This record gives sequence, C-alpha cells and structure tokens, in this order.
Amino acid sequence: MSQWSYFATVSDFVFAGAGLVLGTLLLIWWRQQSTRWYSVFAGTLLLATLMNVASFYFFVIPPHQVNCPDGCLGQIGYPLPFVVIGLNGATHLYLLDFILNLLLIWLFLFGLTVFTRFCAEAVDLSTRTRRFKIGFFTVLFVLPLALLPRYFNPPEPPVRGEELRLSVNARRAAELTYNVTGLWVHRLALEDIRYVPIQVPDTFGGVDRPQVQICLRGYTYFYIPWQRYRITLDRSGVTALNMTRLPLTGSCW
Repeated sequence: MSQWSYFATVSDFVFAGAGLVLGTLLLIWWRQQSTRWYSVFAGTLLLATLMNVASFYFFVIPPHQVNCPDGCLGQIGYPLPFVVIGLNGATHLYLLDFILNLLLIWLFLFGLTVFTRFCAEAVDLSTRTRRFKIGFFTVLFVLPLALLPRYFNPPEPPVRGEELRLSVNARRAAELTYNVTGLWVHRLALEDIRYVPIQVPDTFGGVDRPQVQICLRGYTYFYIPWQRYRITLDRSGVTALNMTRLPLTGSCW
C-alpha cells in the first residue's frame, strides 16, 4: 500500500466510500431531472481532472525547516496532497492519493451543479435572455470558484509555538504594512521559516537586528499562485524590517 498511498488514512478511504455513494445518488437524481445528465457528469469529471492536475502546479509546499531543523519533505496537491517532494527535489506521485483528491474535487463540482439547478428552476432560467443566463452562471458558478482563496487556506507547513507567532506576525506585516493582499492577492500561505545567524553578542545587538525570515506565497483568483514574499523580522519577532518580492521559481532564500 505504501507504493500507492502516502498521505491517505483509513478515515480518508471511509470518506471516499461515502463520497462514491453520495455521487451515485446525485447522478441518479440528475438522470431523473434531465436527459443531459451524462453531459453534466462527464463535464464535471473532466473539469475535476483538470483542476486536480492544475493543483500539481498551484499548491506546492517545498521541502522546509519549519518544526524540523534537519529538513522536512515537501508535498504537492490540494485539498489532499498526492505528491512527495524529497529533500533533493525529486518528486513521487502516489496514485491512490491522486484519485482521492480527484474524487473530492468532483464531488464539490457535482454538488455545485445540483445547487445551480435548484437556483435555475427558482428563477425560471429557461425563459430568460442570454445575457441573464451568462450573469446567472457567472454569479453562481464562476465567482464562487474564483473567490475560494478568501475563505479556505491553501496548504502550508504545520506550525506551533514560537514559529506560529512569527508566521502570524509576518503575514500581518505583509497584509497591513506592505499592503500585499487586496483586490488581486487574496491569501498568503507560509512556505518556510529561516533564522538569521547571530553574528554579534546579544549585549551589543539592537532591536533592529534581524532575527528571522519568513517566506510566504501569495494566491490570486482561482488559487493561482502569484508571487513569493520574504519578510524579515527584527530580534523580537514583532516588527518587520523589510519585504522582498520573489518569483515562484527558484529558492526563496
């Protein structure tokens, strides 16, 4: 099983079984509602597959030192990871994890079509103009997907204790001091934390001496990654000294 699955647990497989039952019931419901049920099924499955493949490029946690000074493995995929990134940069995809993530995305999209169907019947969409129909699907289908980064956190390394405090302060500085988030960048995710080597004794250091650097990844509409932001905090870990904008390729350091 380890060759096929790395992240999934027993509860994930139980959820997958329940998801298949739910998906089957929704499919039966669609067959009773429309003769185009197969187009809905195939369309959502195709879109879910494309989104699952896209998550390979969008949702990346590189190998990091958060909570593990010797280095932790990275991962790829969202909402469930399905690829492991080694410390040397090598990647390995686990098929069962990939399928579980595909199933979760498809259930979300298929459930969204049922909700859209109910709303369409409520406004008698079949008798409306083309402009109204375009606006209707934009508001109920496109916009919710585009604005998901505002409501759900993308994947990031688990943090606790002091590193949690530092990451919160860095994210707050990026949002409030440097105005990173707004109309375009909707969410910041932690990538890594690195401590600046101490070069002088504490008795001779000032509060403006750097203590730590935090790498954040910014996401725009549809969870498309936009840029990296490296925040340097002072010795207290409270005040931001500077921010550097970096591309998504290469190292943050």
